[in-house]
Amino acid sequence: MKPFDVIIIGGGPTGLSTAITISKNSDLSALVLEEHSEIGNPLACGEGISKEKLLTLANMPPISKDINSSMLKLQKEKPFVEREVISQRFFFGTTGVATSNLNIATINRPLFDQLMAKEAKELGATIHLNSQVIGIDRKKQQLEVKTQKESFSAPLVIGCDGPSAHSVQMMGLTPPTEYVQGMEYKIEGVHTDALDFYFDFRKFPKMHYGWVFPKKAHTNVGIVADTASRPKEILDEFINNLNNANIKNSKIVKEIAGIIPASGPIPKRYCDNYLVAGDAAGMTNSIFYGGIAIGIHTGMLAGDTAIKAHESQKFDEEFLSEYQNLMNSFPYSDPVIQEAHDILYSKFSPSDIDAFGSLLNGWDITTISSLQKIILLIKALKMPSKLKRINDVRTVAYGFSKSRDWGF
Repeated sequence: MKPFDVIIIGGGPTGLSTAITISKNSDLSALVLEEHSEIGNPLACGEGISKEKLLTLANMPPISKDINSSMLKLQKEKPFVEREVISQRFFFGTTGVATSNLNIATINRPLFDQLMAKEAKELGATIHLNSQVIGIDRKKQQLEVKTQKESFSAPLVIGCDGPSAHSVQMMGLTPPTEYVQGMEYKIEGVHTDALDFYFDFRKFPKMHYGWVFPKKAHTNVGIVADTASRPKEILDEFINNLNNANIKNSKIVKEIAGIIPASGPIPKRYCDNYLVAGDAAGMTNSIFYGGIAIGIHTGMLAGDTAIKAHESQKFDEEFLSEYQNLMNSFPYSDPVIQEAHDILYSKFSPSDIDAFGSLLNGWDITTISSLQKIILLIKALKMPSKLKRINDVRTVAYGFSKSRDWGF
């Protein structure tokens, strides 16, 4: 059994961020166990990320800015950034189109992950592929992590194993309780100049939202739907309903699918000798279901906590509980996001989403001001049948606003 200072389960952005933080800021030995044969594959991602987070959040793949700061002219080791998109449109039913001023980059996600893995290894982390964890046992003050091929031990294990959250269950914690399904086609050609989001509960009652993302030479078209639905059928119908003949007639070059936690942060993200971060901890933005930036940041917090635990030689849950307290202080943990999710996807009817669209038509939905909240109330007064929903509308609008940079 091989000993390490920290064992990280999962080689996605969360696990790799954890490894980078530990290896960059300490002499601790960090092992990343990735169940698949290649970092970054299989892909299960819409491949969009906030430009602000891409440029400012530590542990992102390295980028050096060109003199004119244009995203399209950023000089990179490899071109994982495919396109800068400065316009977003939100279509609500048939009655309203809201906008956003949030700059997004669409990325080559497998390459994004592989560059993070390269940095982690250069800093000293060890990465084992084809290493699915099948069990975690306590041995005195250590945890023994078993894969199908070998076993490892460490005083601290960090679960970054994505939506499945297997390590969470192995440690006796409560995993995410609600999931949605994501389904996406990568389609030949670029068929939009904006990130387009479609909320249409009338035509697609089991769809949470659909999206169209432009990339360098492709367009990603996808949907998020209830787990009890047939996402491929919904996606095909969604595409047929788009007012874009090029998308309908273009070749599908890849299908992408996966599950996404939708119930918000799990109640407890630590126990003796164990922390959990990213999707496994339910740390996705449950309005847009994005998790790259949140995963990288929670991985940083987990890595910092691991270093402090080793410095103090304290691995008990009382000491590790500060990790969750710190995580809860950041905007992506604001309960209003989950409250907005519950209203939007469980409470709103098709007529409610139409009314929501008409109330917010033409507005930047991610920066609702105090004045606009007053205007919103005045508009609602002209729609008596919807007045009882005004608090729900404001909550959803506020949830969109809080999501901003952490939405992808």
